[in-house]
Amino acid sequence: MVSRYLPLLCCALALLLGEGLGNSSVSGPRNKRSSYSSSKPSVKDIALELAKTHLLKMIADERADLKKAKESVYILQRDRCTNIKSVGKPVTHNTRSRTQGAWMKDPLGIMGTETIFVMKSYASQNVVEEFENMDMFKAGVARKTYKLPYKWDGTGGVVYGPFLYYNRENSNYIVKFNLHTERKEAEIRVSGYTARKNGYAWCGGYCGMDLAVDEQGLWVLWGSTGNSKRLYAYKIDVFKNEVTHSYTLGTEPMSSMGNAFVACGVIYCIDAYNSRSTTINFAYDTKTGKQWNPNIQFTNQYTYNSMVDYNPRERVLYAWDHHRQVTYSIAFEEEH
Repeated sequence: MVSRYLPLLCCALALLLGEGLGNSSVSGPRNKRSSYSSSKPSVKDIALELAKTHLLKMIADERADLKKAKESVYILQRDRCTNIKSVGKPVTHNTRSRTQGAWMKDPLGIMGTETIFVMKSYASQNVVEEFENMDMFKAGVARKTYKLPYKWDGTGGVVYGPFLYYNRENSNYIVKFNLHTERKEAEIRVSGYTARKNGYAWCGGYCGMDLAVDEQGLWVLWGSTGNSKRLYAYKIDVFKNEVTHSYTLGTEPMSSMGNAFVACGVIYCIDAYNSRSTTINFAYDTKTGKQWNPNIQFTNQYTYNSMVDYNPRERVLYAWDHHRQVTYSIAFEEEH
């Protein structure tokens, strides 16, 4: 967090040191003009005040964002949360040139409730596109692009508040990238994860770490060779940037799984990525420890679904199915 303010702090320190050194070399005759100089601010004085003002504004903005994020999380958590009963047919919104990719909105709304972020492909890329809304996304008119400090692996990146989280290429680290300052905020280590050794069926190991967001916050799902290639789930504290809870799951091997996501604290796994008709055949409730096969019908309309993620604000699934960006409506069980 401090690293973001370092350039301003260094600038202010340099100005102070420069002023101090200048004063130490002042000769006697120059002191005669000291009364005049003190009444008129120097360029250094003005620059220092501007740096201090900007620094204070950055800190205030960050605190405001943090408060807004906490309030949004509370609103999402207090809403009724039950198990998924059914998933609707996919609705196609757009088509892009890349077969695989990820697209998403910020479920907290801090980056705008209509803003769309796009991460094209699943490897060797480090540029994220931002679109003002769905119309601009369909028109292909990006409002902004972000150049990330590292390339990503997989299609598991998510935007959560003013941050983008993604798996750093060929590593066991999650990069937390600040979309406001366009700087790396932190790196979170996923202990036990071996890069490119285990992933969903479609990616040959490149998509072994899948970030997810639900009403409870940020998660990372990943396949471990030490767990017979089955999934682990970690809950991440986004304020402390550390793992707080871990779950060892009895899923099918990740290498034969289509995809997975989290909704209302329940981890769901999709059986296949390339069958037009498949099922959600695994569910695990992190609140109760209950595991079951919900046998929910799921459609891969274009038979190559490389990304499925839940948006807790809209309560829909976002997916990237063979060039197409689609969403699925969700029906939840009634609260008892």
